[in-house]
Amino acid sequence: MEQNSRQIAVLLATYNGARFLREQLESLFRQSCDDFHLFVRDDGSTDSTLKILADFMQLHPGRITLVSDGQPHCGAAQSFMRLLESVESDYYMFCDQDDFWHATKIEKTVAHMRDVESRACRDTVCTTPVVVSTDLRVVDENRDLIRESFNEDLRIDVFRKHPQMLCVRHVVTGCAMMLNRAARDVSLPMSPLATMHDEWVALCTQFHDGWVSVVDDVTIDYRQHGSNTLGADSAAKGFFRRAFSVKGWRAFCAAAKLLHKEFGLSYPRYLIYKILYSWL
Repeated sequence: MEQNSRQIAVLLATYNGARFLREQLESLFRQSCDDFHLFVRDDGSTDSTLKILADFMQLHPGRITLVSDGQPHCGAAQSFMRLLESVESDYYMFCDQDDFWHATKIEKTVAHMRDVESRACRDTVCTTPVVVSTDLRVVDENRDLIRESFNEDLRIDVFRKHPQMLCVRHVVTGCAMMLNRAARDVSLPMSPLATMHDEWVALCTQFHDGWVSVVDDVTIDYRQHGSNTLGADSAAKGFFRRAFSVKGWRAFCAAAKLLHKEFGLSYPRYLIYKILYSWL
């Protein structure tokens, strides 16, 4: 188990990410808040990813730890969850290898986290699970603007009024979120039925009487390139296009099974949520 000497553990999962990794790391070490330590798990890269990481370890001695479990090619979600399981810290942030963090990302996120914790728990150390997430600026591979706000696609305004929408819509994005230790504890281990680490953590937090809070501050350039463009586009697709595709039907069944088995949500209740909130 890795013990974080700083307050925030930034968890970076890498795999053949050399193309954009250097720019991401540069943005990370230009943060206005430097009370963080970077923990990296590489999933078996064959490009220059490890060389870039070694360069930054020399540039920033004592600020980066490589976490190795000897099990490559487990995928992004498992990589992030293994990092989460391997590190003890007050707060955690997931970091993708190909984005670009705005200089005040950590500062703004941790400030909002402390505000939510102060409202959620009166204890010195908050024992209430809390997840906070910010907005994202969607950009192309050259960081040219695609959309100013990803929150608009995610319908965050509806989520704030109807938190149960979290059961049927992807409300939080891993690279934009922070979770406290209590949220981490209720999220481990990840269910074999879960597919996305960020969605799983948010669901665990909400179903354990925690707080999931999303703010409108844009703190990150969410880079879209190659296959990951589908991730951003899917949030903007219409309900009928999603629902009546084979992929959409499989996702519906998988989510219903996960919510029923892990959180006790009945199938009829899930269907009601799906009807009420998916089309918005």
